[in-house]
Amino acid sequence: ELDAMRRLVERQSLCREYRGVEKLGKGPIVVCVDESGSMSGEPVCRAKAFALAMAWVARHQRRFVCLCSYSGGREGKFLTMPPGKWNQKALLEWLEGFLGGGTVLDVPLDVLPDKWESLGCPKGTTDLILLTDAIVQVPPPLRDSFNTWKKREQVRCISLVLASSPGQLGEVSEEVHLLHQIDAEDQGIARCLSL
Repeated sequence: ELDAMRRLVERQSLCREYRGVEKLGKGPIVVCVDESGSMSGEPVCRAKAFALAMAWVARHQRRFVCLCSYSGGREGKFLTMPPGKWNQKALLEWLEGFLGGGTVLDVPLDVLPDKWESLGCPKGTTDLILLTDAIVQVPPPLRDSFNTWKKREQVRCISLVLASSPGQLGEVSEEVHLLHQIDAEDQGIARCLSL
């Protein structure tokens, strides 16, 4: 102990200085929530809570976030929030809304790629999360155009399927997780929260 003190006083001890390095340059997070009639009640409340948690992750990582709700055909609602420029009122309105139509993935698979530039999504590896409770059919032309867009824009798609079969979502997703319910203990939810 005395020797250690002597070395400190005489500046002969070795010290290490640790510094944290925060990684920058992560791409956007896009969360698409199914608001079809079958998601009404508790499932959509949990889905919106999950979307809010993902928005919180994006905010703390200083990442661009886009929240998208869809139901039936080409109907959908988009909310974009760049880092440091959150619109709390618009966020609350998005969280409170519910479309209540049928389940068609035209918005996340067709409309979203078309609107990509107008949404202002910055370049970088994008994490796209699709949350649905439907058995999804993806026609080959839509599948091919979506996969081409993903490759061009560096988009990684993670699908979360609630209490259903994923259908053909595996053909457009890098990962597919089947959920019994939307719960933080679920492996798929935990995987997304760790992005």
